[in-house]
Amino acid sequence: MFTEDLSIFLDDFGVSCTAGAITALGILDMPGETVAGGMVVTTEYMLTAKAADFGDLLYGDNITVDGANYQVRETLLLDDGKFCQIALSLIVAVTLITTLSGLSITTLSGISLRTQ
Repeated sequence: MFTEDLSIFLDDFGVSCTAGAITALGILDMPGETVAGGMVVTTEYMLTAKAADFGDLLYGDNITVDGANYQVRETLLLDDGKFCQIALSLIVAVTLITTLSGLSITTLSGISLRTQ
């Protein structure tokens, strides 16, 4: 009988992922896509991991991937069910500051937005 070592697939490109008490490796893909006639660029966050580690995650569950916080949108088993692919939404915290010159919003990544 052939015994698979699934960790080989994650060792080189995997990043640390934590959901609840489970910490394991996963591969995060972030392909961008232009939508709305070229007016909007969107990112689809997809995590590939061992199903034994994260295959039971449900819609709304939280997971930290490489230090960033995400919320699970959907978990799908791949091929023989040893791996899963998890669709994620990035959780972005926003700080609101009202000033005399308008509304200033600064994201955690340091992007500053201001109303006129």
